[in-house]
Amino acid sequence: MGTKEVLTELRKGSGLTQDALAERLFVTRQAVSRWETGETTPNTETLKLISREFDVSINTLLGQPQEPICQSCAMPLREIDDLGTEADSGVSTEFCVHCYQDGSFTHNHSLDQMVESNLRFLSEFNAQNGLNFSEDEARTVLKLHLATLKRWKDN
Repeated sequence: MGTKEVLTELRKGSGLTQDALAERLFVTRQAVSRWETGETTPNTETLKLISREFDVSINTLLGQPQEPICQSCAMPLREIDDLGTEADSGVSTEFCVHCYQDGSFTHNHSLDQMVESNLRFLSEFNAQNGLNFSEDEARTVLKLHLATLKRWKDN
């Protein structure tokens, strides 16, 4: 289910009209209508309001019930502030704020450079996941994993 279906279902499930939801979110009814038709997506601040209003996660609002990861660096995208931005100021559901801003990548890394960049977080990763990857093991695993992500798949 995509963002437009999630928003429509949440609104109707709460017995709200588009006008009533618009008033609660400080936007126009037309904005709500465009979200529900998929013409546009709410901006970051509005997604935060919607998340609080309906007590649902940002991932749910974005139509991604499973925890998504950045399709460049593999960082988990847990919070709205983790998400990058598109050129139109909308949120990117595919890339993190560190990799993608204003509709373009923040660094022109090669896959190997991205692997090395990610290795800076190896101790934290090992601690959070109860693992003990050496740098060489992590380098191998990272290269294989990152190569499956959207940014690197065709390279």
